[in-house]
Amino acid sequence: MLYKNEGYMAGANLGHWISQYGKKSHDHFRRYITAADIERIASWGMDHVRVPVDYYIFEDDDKPGIYREDGLIYIDNCLEWCKGSGINMVLDLHHAPGFFFGDGEKNSLLENEAMQKRYINIWRFFSERYQNEGENLTFELLNELVTKSSEPWNDLWVRTAAEIHAVNPSRKIIIGGNYWNSASELKNLYVSDNPRIIYTFHMYHPMIFTHQGASWMENTRRYKAVVEYPVNTELHKDFYGGSIPDSEKGIFDKSSLERVLRPAFKFINKNKRPLYCGEYGVIANAPQDSAIRWCNDLADLLLSYGIGRAVWSYRGFSNITDENNNVTNVDYVKAVSKK
Repeated sequence: MLYKNEGYMAGANLGHWISQYGKKSHDHFRRYITAADIERIASWGMDHVRVPVDYYIFEDDDKPGIYREDGLIYIDNCLEWCKGSGINMVLDLHHAPGFFFGDGEKNSLLENEAMQKRYINIWRFFSERYQNEGENLTFELLNELVTKSSEPWNDLWVRTAAEIHAVNPSRKIIIGGNYWNSASELKNLYVSDNPRIIYTFHMYHPMIFTHQGASWMENTRRYKAVVEYPVNTELHKDFYGGSIPDSEKGIFDKSSLERVLRPAFKFINKNKRPLYCGEYGVIANAPQDSAIRWCNDLADLLLSYGIGRAVWSYRGFSNITDENNNVTNVDYVKAVSKK
């Protein structure tokens, strides 16, 4: 039996729009993603978009609890575009007060009661603002938890979900686990008996392939070799100082992907609950034929368990569209749109 999250089976992240946008201005927000982009995504057969949002686009640190319409308008617009194109939307709080997945020990959300109150209030505000939306909108409470213990997060998300459901009893809520939403950390999440709770993980294994040449990580920035998929691990021992984790007989291939995903499959079999892969993808400078093979293999494995997914990202990182927002490879689009 498949435990599917219907309506959220194949989608795309709208990364670098109203999250992780650097010092870009409202001109960027107005132009980077438009109604035409949502129409294009729907035309590929995708059924949803995941919209990463940084809190400071609508709330200032010196004015907590005052939510600015000049930032909220982009969320509102995207929701209307999605409804107009017949697809759904995940609202993902990518950067929350006191938490960003790249800040490590600087994060204070799980220890600071004032930050937790701000965080819960944001989600209660969204619950009230979008109270009349139906299955077309799902809330994702936090992106890529990074903390020593999952217990404080289990406490916070349960409290937050209760506040949301006090206003919106039917709202679906997505919850991710520790260490950047690793599949292996799903086992440490509290599993609610509420069917409106959906659990999520992210998938970028092996990083030597999916993030080859990535400038923001020292090991990938320094390693200059081109990496093909399936990965011949004997060619890349210098990167890991040995064999690639989860590889077998010197090759990381579809069977290796299956081994990485086993904790997710085990979670489904044990808890009889749907899972969602909120991020996956291959960096644009990777060989395109290899990227397509990896995406097809991953899609086959996820779909065999009814796991929906959203590629990172419609613009930026991946090779779906170029810097001018033109589609680069139709076969890549087909692979990430597969349902």
